[in-house]
Amino acid sequence: MAAQNEARAAGNPEIGTAHLVLGLIGEPEGLAAAFIKAQDVALDTVRQAATAALPAATDGEIPELIPYNADARKALELTFREALRMGHNYVGTEHILLALLEHEDGSGVLSGLGIDKAAAEQAIAEALAILTAGQAKLQAPGQEG
Repeated sequence: MAAQNEARAAGNPEIGTAHLVLGLIGEPEGLAAAFIKAQDVALDTVRQAATAALPAATDGEIPELIPYNADARKALELTFREALRMGHNYVGTEHILLALLEHEDGSGVLSGLGIDKAAAEQAIAEALAILTAGQAKLQAPGQEG
């Protein structure tokens, strides 16, 4: 939804990967945003780079339900693959980030800012392991480890 809102605001009749990036950083509390910030890349810098990559606004009418272009559809397909590959039964911002990095293959908005898929995957796996361990302790109160 955030990507659709970004496309509408930009006057674009299709959602592309730059819109997905903008939607991704629209969740500043998500794991993806946390990882980006941990790489010393400001979310404002990502916003500027993604905005610069957007196509020019169209003079035509923007559909109520804006369709995804082929690149965005591929990135979303990769999002589900990333979640499954990591053994997760949900899709989070971390999976979207990994999918976008996979799709960019070293040449895109995120890659251009120095964000690396292998580093992202490792950091996300570590963060999720910490969160999972913390949740396990909360579910078993009174048990010391």
